[in-house]
Amino acid sequence: MTKKSGFFTRIKLLNFEQKMIFATALTERMLPNYQLFSQATEFGEPKVLNVIVDIIWQKLSKHSVKLNIEVQLDKLAEQIPEQRDFDCFGVIPAIDCAMSVNTLLVALEQQIEDDLINASKLSSSTVASYITAVEGDISDEATFSHEMMTEEKALQEYLLERVEQNANPNAAFLKELRAEFNAFGISNIGIER
Repeated sequence: MTKKSGFFTRIKLLNFEQKMIFATALTERMLPNYQLFSQATEFGEPKVLNVIVDIIWQKLSKHSVKLNIEVQLDKLAEQIPEQRDFDCFGVIPAIDCAMSVNTLLVALEQQIEDDLINASKLSSSTVASYITAVEGDISDEATFSHEMMTEEKALQEYLLERVEQNANPNAAFLKELRAEFNAFGISNIGIER
């Protein structure tokens, strides 16, 4: 039995399409975080982020959809809150979500694969921030062994395995994967869809 490479090394070994699928699934899972923040603060339009992610799924499924990346980046920029303007925890997951959507668009525009790993890091960072907000100032060890972080790692590992097994994903696989992740019904920090 061969030993598996490290998690981020395995992501780097994926082809561009696989990396996009992995990052898009994680990003879509973060969308409820932005939506709740937007509802609570009356800032931003969650629909802008939802539409961008939906169009990216369609492109990955080989549908002929037009995506003017520059226009979408401009629209997205207007949706990114400034942390200093809000006195609530929700701004952090909202920013992380918006930055993950930004990562997807920039990767598509510039065909830069390396940045797609940031979706994984942003999702985990959101969970770590949430744990700290709820539990108070706890050690890194306690954060990384927390039940929510353990679930986050397990879900990302599961997603990576699914993507690794499909080097040439078709539309049916993408539809199934997207439906499966949406069926979880909650974001990475437990916000309901």
